Amino acid sequence: MNGPIKGLLLALGIVLSFGSPARAQYCNPASIHYIVRDERGKVLSETDLKSVYERLPKTIGDADTSMTEVSFASDGATFYRQESVDWEKGKRVPALMFANARTCVMHLEEVELSYHGKKMHLIFNFNISRDQHDRRPVVDSLRFQEGTFRLELQGWTHAENKLIPATRWKKVSRR
Repeated sequence: MNGPIKGLLLALGIVLSFGSPARAQYCNPASIHYIVRDERGKVLSETDLKSVYERLPKTIGDADTSMTEVSFASDGATFYRQESVDWEKGKRVPALMFANARTCVMHLEEVELSYHGKKMHLIFNFNISRDQHDRRPVVDSLRFQEGTFRLELQGWTHAENKLIPATRWKKVSRR
């Protein structure tokens, strides 16, 4: 048997010994991108966002925390995915990202952010399931302020590639 055929048979044997490639599972990471705004409502610069990010734990529940960017269309509500050919033409803004790349699901319960000596407690209570169509939502924030806020998604259409507006955050009194 010559070398190339022997190599092909060896590779085929390895694939067959580990099972069918159809059994392999792939899913996009479940993630939430969160735009952070300052006290006046302006999106935080990358430098300011880094100071917020560095105070976060590396993981919150089953989500890893990181910094990223979101690219917006001219309407300010439609966003482009990084794999989109339109990514480069959008207006990019820094954002926090909560993501689970280990499994196909994520539950983000609560996050506490600190900025300029203030603490903002956010209750996301957001689930991303295996069969959910929009697995990477982008959420806008209120202006940064002391207090506890809950993301209310009742009635939200989960429109793909549309920003979840800051008006979905409702103040909660903590007892």
